[in-house]
Amino acid sequence: MDNSILVLALAIVALVLVFAFSNGFNDSAPIVAAVISSGAMSPRGALLAAAAFDFAGAYLLGTAVARMVGTGIIDPRVVSPHVILAAVLSAIAWNVLAWYRGVPTSSTHAMVGGLIGAALVGGDIEAIQWVNVLRIYEVLILTPLLGFAFAFAVTRILLAMLRSTRPTTANLNLLRLQPLSAFGLAMSHGSVAAQAGMGLISVALFMLFPLAPESLAVLYEPGADGGFRVPHWVTVACSTAIALGMATGGWRIIRTLGGGLYRIRPIHGLSSQVSSAAIIYASSVAGFPVSPSQIASSSIIGAGAASRMNAVRWTPVKHMAAAWIITIPSVAALSALAYATTRFAVAEFWR
Repeated sequence: MDNSILVLALAIVALVLVFAFSNGFNDSAPIVAAVISSGAMSPRGALLAAAAFDFAGAYLLGTAVARMVGTGIIDPRVVSPHVILAAVLSAIAWNVLAWYRGVPTSSTHAMVGGLIGAALVGGDIEAIQWVNVLRIYEVLILTPLLGFAFAFAVTRILLAMLRSTRPTTANLNLLRLQPLSAFGLAMSHGSVAAQAGMGLISVALFMLFPLAPESLAVLYEPGADGGFRVPHWVTVACSTAIALGMATGGWRIIRTLGGGLYRIRPIHGLSSQVSSAAIIYASSVAGFPVSPSQIASSSIIGAGAASRMNAVRWTPVKHMAAAWIITIPSVAALSALAYATTRFAVAEFWR
């Protein structure tokens, strides 16, 4: 039995790391689209630099979001590891579908929906912490609006400040600053996005540890009084996985954001990156699992709208907004299906 528990734990770890990779792969687009499209950096250089700073943010900037994902959405004392498996499988499937369609979507939304869907169909409705879920949902709706508003305001301020500056000089100065803002955005992204995986692995190990403490001692050691904790190796593994995904880059989505919305200039790149980095990092400190991709995407749109509203191609924006709205219920349905279809296999595993 102990060996079976260890195999299940390793399977969950592997799947969550695949999810973390897909998260970085998809989210590379809103992180680097502006700095590439404005000409501030080459595509490969931007992706590699973003990956390095994404790793630094994930590794260095705390685990508040991981604790919220691990214990604030579902009660780990009530649900089964099967819920985690179904949630991760459905979130990975959603990320792949979003990449294929070239639409920036939210891995955070996907994971929240996956946990809810699996818990509901598994009869663990009492395990869902609805107050926290509603609070997270409110923040997930509010932060893209803040990204749009902040980027709109910052762009207008920069336009006013640079009104008397020659366009060539202004663009050159903005291009010099833009890589710094892109690196800050990548660090803030890592501080939130990688922690979803950290929380999922840690909560799975927390649930499984009492069943086979000797076998799982190599992977997990409970915190004080047997409480939830995020092991250091989990932080390193998830930081590495999301950085590798970022370095690989989801080019379909980069093309959508980089040229499908409007012609991004240096002023748009700088203002959108500064705005989204500030909002994402503030959310990370507060422990809210926000969607960095949504905030960064809406900031790009806000920066373009500040120059001229009709410069933005609003049809792709509508498609993006629709994808954001349907993510949680759609992934919840996928997760419920994954839970139901794998139920007999998992039951056989436990025999």
